Amino acid sequence: MAARWRSILLTPNILGKDGVSALSREMARALPEPTLVISLHEAPVAAVRSPVGVEVQGARGSRAAFLINALQAARLGTSDVTIACSHLHLAPIARAAAMAAGHGARPVVVLCGIEAWVPARLLERWGLAGSRVMAISQHTVDRFKAANPGLASLDVTVCHPGLAAAAAAAPRPGPSPVALIVARMSAAERYKGHDALIDVWPQVTAAHPDAVLAIAGDGDDRPRLEARVRELGIESAVSFIGKIGDNALAGLYARSRFFVMPSRDEGFGLVFLEAMRAARPCIGGTGAASEIIQHGVTGFVIDPESRPDLLATMLRLYAEPDTCAQLGKTGRERFLAEFTDRHFQARFLRIIGREPDTPTTSKPVAA
Repeated sequence: MAARWRSILLTPNILGKDGVSALSREMARALPEPTLVISLHEAPVAAVRSPVGVEVQGARGSRAAFLINALQAARLGTSDVTIACSHLHLAPIARAAAMAAGHGARPVVVLCGIEAWVPARLLERWGLAGSRVMAISQHTVDRFKAANPGLASLDVTVCHPGLAAAAAAAPRPGPSPVALIVARMSAAERYKGHDALIDVWPQVTAAHPDAVLAIAGDGDDRPRLEARVRELGIESAVSFIGKIGDNALAGLYARSRFFVMPSRDEGFGLVFLEAMRAARPCIGGTGAASEIIQHGVTGFVIDPESRPDLLATMLRLYAEPDTCAQLGKTGRERFLAEFTDRHFQARFLRIIGREPDTPTTSKPVAA
């Protein structure tokens, strides 16, 4: 069989809106071509139609099909094939594919946040033992090793994700009354900070009657949060936006005063980068957000369990428009200097010991 693939990416999803899909798209863009993406949960996508510009072999949720596809692809890899994996749960298959490829190939496995903050299963430990391991944040490394003391000596390199450096949408003229949170509302994941924001919002509007909390996103916990808003009598001051497209979301960032997500369990937080790209200051919770937000420079990092800290920080940004604007300006400068897709691709390729054959912007990627 003739060699075909220089790079193979194994991922749960690549076409979705979640963080793992976004990371997988950036990895696909960075990897040397020709690249094959094998997706566990998606259907096959022809290369000419794929929004990532590469062939996608989908397994439609079948782990058996996923494994077979990975092994077959590995046997069609070049002598220097790179096998990468964007989720810990797929690490055993990545190592098996590397063994099938031969040539002493070692896969690259990326730890993507909260999924890696639990004890690894035996097969996952086996997969990691034969891999080069990366993580999207130092916070993820720390949480992973705390949950897996037997892997405390594992070498894990941090590679912060990035976003396309699109031009920021035109900002709303004058200080905006809108505070924005963009996050899934899931009953199983009540850590993003929605409850805290809603609980303190009556105090925010008492000081700033025109203040509006805009909540973008959706999920099965939305009815409970809407009921809490009605209970507090603040329906006119809280807007549930729901799911919106990329262009509408960019406009929402542009119309906001600041971005706030006091999450207590965040693996990284691409939404902070979205806000910084739009020149909006950020309020985040201690943890991974502190690797993105420079406290007092591009925004504020607070104790996510402290409602008084959250309230005081938001009141300050409402009361000090000049401070708000300066933090946002500095945040965009930091984004452009450290967190664009090109910065991520350079970090990623440096870690895996590869260099791009062509400029990394050559592959189209869905936003």
